[in-house]
Amino acid sequence: MSETSAGRGTEGFETAGARWLRLIGRRGLAPLVLLLLALVFFAPGLSQVPPLDRDEPRFAQATKQMVESRDFIDIRFQDMARHKKPVGIYWLQSAVVEASGLGHDAPIWVYRLVSQLGAVLAVLLSYWCVRAFAAPPVAFRRRAGRRLADRRVEARLAKTDAMLLASILAAQGALAPDLARPR
Repeated sequence: MSETSAGRGTEGFETAGARWLRLIGRRGLAPLVLLLLALVFFAPGLSQVPPLDRDEPRFAQATKQMVESRDFIDIRFQDMARHKKPVGIYWLQSAVVEASGLGHDAPIWVYRLVSQLGAVLAVLLSYWCVRAFAAPPVAFRRRAGRRLADRRVEARLAKTDAMLLASILAAQGALAPDLARPR
């Protein structure tokens, strides 16, 4: 990597942006900064946005019925079986609803907390994946812009997508060091 691409100008002085990125990479602060940025980007609107997607109310209603009936195996939406999605999302949502203490009267934002967690984990895990192939400043730049921008909507929906992405990135992150190792 040339000095110009590393953040040094023609006079040999580091730019403020490059110095900041080097500090994040050197000090191991990138995961903490990414966590804070993810919370800042994903949290606003969590409780104010009405259900947006046609599936979000179905997920929330099926979870609500699980909590009401205490039947965590047979997933139902109204009177029909709903065995279309990974059951783990319903279990996670019902655990959050129970932990909130609001029970089946919990507002929609409580059901969305699982997606919020999944989106935050997706940002951190994607940084972890890229770190196997690139230096911390490069990994930070790639993850800060990309994951934060494309997960803003999914972080606010009570659906499987954000948590599913986090689980996929965890699997890829576990494999990434082997793929990055020279053969």
